[in-house]
Amino acid sequence: MRDIRELKKAFGRADEAFVNNLYYTLANIQMDERRKPVKKIGFRLVAAIVIGCMLSAGTVLAFTNSWGILDFLRGRWENVKVLPEAADLVQKGVVQEGGQTEFGNFVVREAVFDGKSLYIVMDVKPSSSGYLLLGPDAFPSDPISNMGPFFSGKLGTIADYAREGNKEMISTSVGIDGAISCSIDYILEEGGTLVYMLNGNISSSSAQEEIKINCVAVPFISREGKMVIDDSNKQKTTISITLKNSGTKESVTSIMPVIYSDFGIRVDKVILTASAMDIYADIEYTVIDREKFAQNEDGLLFEFLDNTGNPIPGGVSSGEGIQALDRNRFIQKISLQASETLPNEITLRAYNCWRKDSYESHTFKMK
Repeated sequence: MRDIRELKKAFGRADEAFVNNLYYTLANIQMDERRKPVKKIGFRLVAAIVIGCMLSAGTVLAFTNSWGILDFLRGRWENVKVLPEAADLVQKGVVQEGGQTEFGNFVVREAVFDGKSLYIVMDVKPSSSGYLLLGPDAFPSDPISNMGPFFSGKLGTIADYAREGNKEMISTSVGIDGAISCSIDYILEEGGTLVYMLNGNISSSSAQEEIKINCVAVPFISREGKMVIDDSNKQKTTISITLKNSGTKESVTSIMPVIYSDFGIRVDKVILTASAMDIYADIEYTVIDREKFAQNEDGLLFEFLDNTGNPIPGGVSSGEGIQALDRNRFIQKISLQASETLPNEITLRAYNCWRKDSYESHTFKMK
């Protein structure tokens, strides 16, 4: 395996935008390690957006045709925790404009927006019983058992299933316009409806927020003996909705900055903001020793520790990763498991995600 030094020699120094995207990806990998074991799907870098797609684990919910936001969260996460009042934040019967294509109709089923994170469950209903709808990373050669709990234990490929039912395979994709990041899960229900769960980060203090969701449907065709996407027949539509901003609750901020000498940085401020869905954590830091900082090879990340020294579980939000404020100042935005109260003291550990052999922890008083 080639290490980061060899990659730098081969490809040269990456531009700042790419490095920032890489920071975001690494932070998401850290978060994704806490998810339930599911089919692992690669992520795609598009501008500043990384879309990570994963299939949900099997539960009896698949047979009730009623997967909602909280069902998706509980169905695919380890140690998931949202506060009881999170159920009151779910918006149903959302009025929408757009969503129709030749191959299927995209309809918002549920939504939650707390001013920092956005959660949307939406249906894609085939316009014909002869269409089999697939998610953006699903291919005809994939096992049909990957398509969700209803297909658990079924043998054969997606193409086999489509052939047996005399169905035409249609690839679909969805994305939240303007979201800093967007993670996607999906399952195929028994009746043929493809159900998406989207999570994106949009910061807003407005009472309401206008949201646009970009939707695509495109058929597979046979070309030279292979099933490929027919880009010439791609159908696009944009859904427009207006969501109520339920807002966050209290917030606490660290009292004093702390120097992490091994990493050549100073953590200037840690801010925790509570919501029924998550605790949002912002970690602002400044490079004070560029030589030591460079030794991290762009691999510096932070995690919060509990009283036993173990990492605190991540929240349900996909987080925003690390953003550069200027050449020497950065902010890492992550989410932690929701809690009724915010702590008056935290332990924050810095580590090198490449080597995982460099650690430094400090305690912060919060107010």
